Amino acid sequence: MVFSDNDTLRLHGEALCASSPLPGAAHLVLDAPWGYALHTLPHLPRPVLVVTGVNSAPYLRDLVDLRPQGVIARPVGPQEVLAALGRVAEGECFYEGPVLEDGLLPCERAVLRRLAFGLENAEIARELGVSRRTVENRVGALREKLGLRGG
Repeated sequence: MVFSDNDTLRLHGEALCASSPLPGAAHLVLDAPWGYALHTLPHLPRPVLVVTGVNSAPYLRDLVDLRPQGVIARPVGPQEVLAALGRVAEGECFYEGPVLEDGLLPCERAVLRRLAFGLENAEIARELGVSRRTVENRVGALREKLGLRGG
């Protein structure tokens, strides 16, 4: 099966997969719009390959933490996607993308991910079950680590 929140991309993925049957079952997540894979992956059957155009280390670290069997985070052609699906179907696990060393703690990545979706500190605190002050501290740490100015 092919999963994407972009219907056109999903249909192209389905056509690609139908054009070349795989030796085993594997699912394809086309991460569009960006962030779709983070929300969907925990609920999907395995094995799964995620193809994304995101090159943000914190985002990719969160994605890898969800343990898909394969992640491709670079430009890729249809034949490479089919080959990667075959690798996943055969039980191989792999990651192809930028280095994931970002220096952020998991709790900081959780806050960053929610900031990226436009949540306010109070909303983030509620979602994470922490105090607003804790979220403010983590935002401060993120600004420092990522070299961002206040705003």
